[in-house]
Amino acid sequence: MIKRLILSVFMVLFIGGCASAPKIDLTAFVPDREPKIRIPLACKSKYDAPLPFVAVTNFTNNTSFDYANVVQSQVQGSGQRTAVGGAAVGVAPGAAGVVWGTRERSSFQANSETVSRQINAKLSESIEDGVMDEIVNMGGAKVYTRKEMDKIFSEQKFQQSGMVDDATMVQLGKLKGVKYIITGSVNNVDLKWVSYKSAKQSLGKSGSSSLLADIARAAGTAALEAQEGWNIGTEVTLRVLDVESGEVVLSKKMTGTHVIGKIPYPNYDALIGGIKKSTSKSLQRARPELSKYFPLKGYVTMIKNSPDGKEKAVRISVGEKVGIKSGNELFVYTFEEMEDPMSGKKDCDVQRLPLSLIVSSDQLQPNAAWAMVEANKPEQIRMIRVGQLVERKPLK
Repeated sequence: MIKRLILSVFMVLFIGGCASAPKIDLTAFVPDREPKIRIPLACKSKYDAPLPFVAVTNFTNNTSFDYANVVQSQVQGSGQRTAVGGAAVGVAPGAAGVVWGTRERSSFQANSETVSRQINAKLSESIEDGVMDEIVNMGGAKVYTRKEMDKIFSEQKFQQSGMVDDATMVQLGKLKGVKYIITGSVNNVDLKWVSYKSAKQSLGKSGSSSLLADIARAAGTAALEAQEGWNIGTEVTLRVLDVESGEVVLSKKMTGTHVIGKIPYPNYDALIGGIKKSTSKSLQRARPELSKYFPLKGYVTMIKNSPDGKEKAVRISVGEKVGIKSGNELFVYTFEEMEDPMSGKKDCDVQRLPLSLIVSSDQLQPNAAWAMVEANKPEQIRMIRVGQLVERKPLK
């Protein structure tokens, strides 16, 4: 009983233990009187941070997804004829399959082939929409819509048929001031039945009776319950082309899975919706890398101190309009002008401070935001100054 209680408490803490964005009562803070930094002439250009234009286009579908065959040959599970909605899972050694009558199977086969053709016809567009949504929600870039890109291709007498090579896309991007082109392919779509019972048996083979092992099994059991049913998996390759240089600056292969339920015959809406959600989850794996190419930059415009002087709240020059969200963490930079001893040329040395800013949840504005300063030592907090450059940390 005690062990079960401890497990329950642990799970609540585990689920709810994520750090939240701070709240700031600005009426309790007083203006900081420290002088703003002097920005050297050689460093002025560091503050120019226009949002780059990005085009998402030309994703190709490399799958040979046959829904009917995949359902009948790749169903996985265990147990003796475990019910799956109106059908059943029949088990053979090392394999399993959905069981239904000849008449049902024939009708299902015909319907599935039609669904497969429809899905393959729309899959590339679905991926492009998912990438576009990811970039828009991420912020830090202006995105050309598919309609705008179709118009550009039409003006240049090209079709988005998957046959346009990278060099051609780069040339078209230059015509419209595009900084990055995001392209790629969907390589595989897989549908399989995931059985809770067999996965639970695998989890129980650890043989450990320690509390930590019990906690791990409890967490795993909750996850397995959520994963039982038809799982759609997708594999997507994403590439980012730098239009200025023509180089591929990022190439990443990602996988994602989404559970569409336990019904015996998933319909078209469930299937296409599952594929879109699965690809969306796979695209989230590229978020850390993508956010490096679309950093959000601003600067400190005001500082306020808590009454005891131990905390500082900072106002920055960027807000919701460009993609700043509550809880975002930002790096802070200061500058120093340096002169080359040989050439005499002046340059800007960028120095990242040993502190960060966490955007508040209740002081977020369209063109500005307030954040709390966080650092390991009190003297580091006092290093913040009006005029210092801030940049959003790469997203998770």
